[in-house]
Amino acid sequence: MPEPAPRVSIVVPIRNEAPHINACLSSLLAQDYPDFEVLAIDDGSTDATPALLAIWQQRAARLRVYRIDELPAGWAGKAHALHTGATLARGDWLLFTDADTRHAPQALRRMMAHALSRRLDFLSMLPDARLVGYGSRLLTPAGAVLMTHFATPAEMRDPRQPGRALAVGQYLLVRRTAYAASGGYSASELRASFGDDVGLAQFLKRRGCREDFVDGRGLVFNEQWTTWRSAWRGWRKSVYSVTASAPWLCLGAGLGLISYGLLPLLSALTGLRWLRRRQWGRSALTLIPALLTLILQVLARRSFEREQGQPVTWSLLAPLGWVAFGLLMLDTVRLALSGRGAEWKGRHAPRQPPSIQALGLPSPRQRRSSISRP
Repeated sequence: MPEPAPRVSIVVPIRNEAPHINACLSSLLAQDYPDFEVLAIDDGSTDATPALLAIWQQRAARLRVYRIDELPAGWAGKAHALHTGATLARGDWLLFTDADTRHAPQALRRMMAHALSRRLDFLSMLPDARLVGYGSRLLTPAGAVLMTHFATPAEMRDPRQPGRALAVGQYLLVRRTAYAASGGYSASELRASFGDDVGLAQFLKRRGCREDFVDGRGLVFNEQWTTWRSAWRGWRKSVYSVTASAPWLCLGAGLGLISYGLLPLLSALTGLRWLRRRQWGRSALTLIPALLTLILQVLARRSFEREQGQPVTWSLLAPLGWVAFGLLMLDTVRLALSGRGAEWKGRHAPRQPPSIQALGLPSPRQRRSSISRP
């Protein structure tokens, strides 16, 4: 770390997070980084969050609290809260993080050291996601696999691929000058988007910013979407920006995911029926490809769930996970085509501007890449 270390402004958008806010702020204020401030942006909370923030503001000198009472037209709530925090920040770097995260004391120091040593403008991470409840355990591995089609970490580091970027909204570390020069969340491409993480990463990289994506497990912990309802709405909100920009493409993708989950199962059952009838040739032509596909589905899901400490029984539900995520995409397409928009914490997403099509899906070829540690 250089001396003096650059000042960091940690921006936490908060809307009805009373169950999480104490643990989050406690972990952020305990960072061993030498120079930082925390800005808690209360985005019109109606629960006990304002009272808790008032208590924290009295006892924490590093903390500043700002309340937003009205959301301007054309803005998504979180994007507006992040923009508000950025305008109030005094730091040389901005860290956007969520109110349901927990941060190890060394997290900010290690992430800043990584960003400075590699002369980055933007850095995000894969946090420790605690999968709780049936919805998160079924949908999150499928969503994580699909997320890698936006970019691999190696592609994100490559300046020759300006459209390839990856980010997770629980941790977005950005150089203040790069953010300000681009316009950040005030840009028309981002202000109405629910995709505030990948959207910002792609937006900045197209403007020449140096970026990286690292393994942050053990540094930042996140537990969200503990019920089926919250997991469904959470993932629907996360994919809405892409869906709204290309609904017909995503309609085909949703149908494709449902087929990918169902057809191997149906083919395997058909092959077993022919096997019982001793129709050996027809059985082999159907059963062998179906079983190989099912095995590959399970192995792909297991590579994620092993890292999350999930039992192997959840990996065996891989076909069901693809079907569920396909249905979720169809539900999101329904919201986009009807003009209703995805809903999150009592707010609907504004209509997406045409320029958000920069978030479109890349080619579906499979890629492998290691994720470095900060």
